[in-house]
Parts: sequence; structure tokens; C-alpha cells
Amino acid sequence: MRRRSILLLSAAVPLAAALGLLTAPAHAQTSAYDSTTKYVAMGDSYSAGVGGATTDLDCGRSPQGYPALWAKAHGITSFTDVTCGGAVTVDVLSKQLSGLSADTDVVTITIGGNDTGWGEKVLTCLQSGDAACTAAVDQAVANMPAVGSKVDATYAAIKNAAPNADVYVLGYPNLFEATASCSVWIAPNQFQRKELNRFARALNQTLSASVAKAGFRFVDAQPFFAGHAVCSSKSWIYPIVNLTALHPTADGYRLGYLPALTSATG
Repeated sequence: MRRRSILLLSAAVPLAAALGLLTAPAHAQTSAYDSTTKYVAMGDSYSAGVGGATTDLDCGRSPQGYPALWAKAHGITSFTDVTCGGAVTVDVLSKQLSGLSADTDVVTITIGGNDTGWGEKVLTCLQSGDAACTAAVDQAVANMPAVGSKVDATYAAIKNAAPNADVYVLGYPNLFEATASCSVWIAPNQFQRKELNRFARALNQTLSASVAKAGFRFVDAQPFFAGHAVCSSKSWIYPIVNLTALHPTADGYRLGYLPALTSATG
């Protein structure tokens, strides 16, 4: 089934987690996508499925990532996965656009996190203390307009390469439960976790603004991960001391990202 129209942004609603971003509807509509849909997954490690069982050693693509799960749930056989762990906006422009065409019906993407140096900010907080953590987050937040410009150019290129596609941009979850008790080997201290979550909110707000300009659909993942970040008793994100640190687990993709996307697409 072909779906030619570009979906518009949903209305903003307040979130319990205080992200203040646009979110997908609480109840999924009947899906317009089926076995005839041509689907392309793009983006970084959060879309590749790093943290799930990995079959692709170069890019970390996993059948437990949300793109593969969503394609399977809709019986989609024309599924092109160009996601890659570590991708920044320049990688999408230079390496991933070739997966798109005028026949593409659906595109999903997470991108922008690596452009902000997210991992470096976490390390600064862990290694250099509270004041340095705040300074690093302040600097990252001040640099968000530059990240927004990179994302704007990326979205424009996607629209040009796949003019008939419905494009869903998925946001990033907060990585940490801010107030829970937690070992330093698992996560930074409470103050630093709050600062890093402030950074995540700023990133998602930047992405949602760029999505609005592009006419795509922003899918806020945070409500679906609420209560399941690092330091939760049932975390869906790997802790610091893990080879796939701060990436969703298989449950994070299955119970967090997949329902978030499905609530927007049906």
C-alpha cells in the first residue's frame, strides 16, 4: 500500500518526564503500511540496534533493533537498512542517502546525538566533577543551534531523495534516572545525571524544531522509556560498565522504541 502524503507534527502535550516535546498519540491508529511498503531505516547506533544481538560487525545493525522489529510487525519485505553505529549527520549525507528513492514510502531515523559529542559529555561528568559537568552541558546546549543547522540540511536532503516518503524522526531517551540510588560504576552521581538529562532534553527540543520545519513527524521516545533508564531496577539502557554502554537493551528496542514508533505509524 503506497502512502504518499507527508505526515504533519502532532500537537504538543505535557509529559510526566518534563521533556516538553511533541509526542506520538497515546493510541495507535490503524496502520497504512503493509507488505507492499518500501521502508528505509537510516541513522546512528540507536537506529542500528547496537545493544541488541548484533549480526553486522561494521555498523552494529541488529535484528533486535526497532527498524527490523517494525518491518517484521508490518510484514514488510522491501526493507533497506543503512543505519550505522557512530554515524553523524555528514555520514547520512555521504553514505546513507543512496538507500532512498522516489519509490520509498517510509523513512525512520535517529541522528544528531553523535554530532553533539554526547559520549564526551558523559566522560567529562564522570572524570572531572560537578562544575566541569555543568560547564560541558552548558557548552553543548549553547551549541545546539549549530547542531540544528546540520540536522536541517540532513532532513532537506532526505526530503529531496525521497519526496514521497513519510519520515519519522525518533528522539533519544533520557539515559539516567535522575534521583535513584546508583553506583558510580553504573552511572554518574545524581547531580550529574540531572545535568546530562538536561542536555538530552535540549537535544530533543532541537530535533523536534528541525522536524517541524521539514514537515516530518517527531516521535518522542522518552515517555516510553520513563522509569527504565540507567539506575532503574528494570533498566532498558545499558550502564556505564558495558561494551554497549548507554545504548538500549533488546527490551529497550522491543518495549521502548518499537511501541513509540508504532504509536505514530499504526
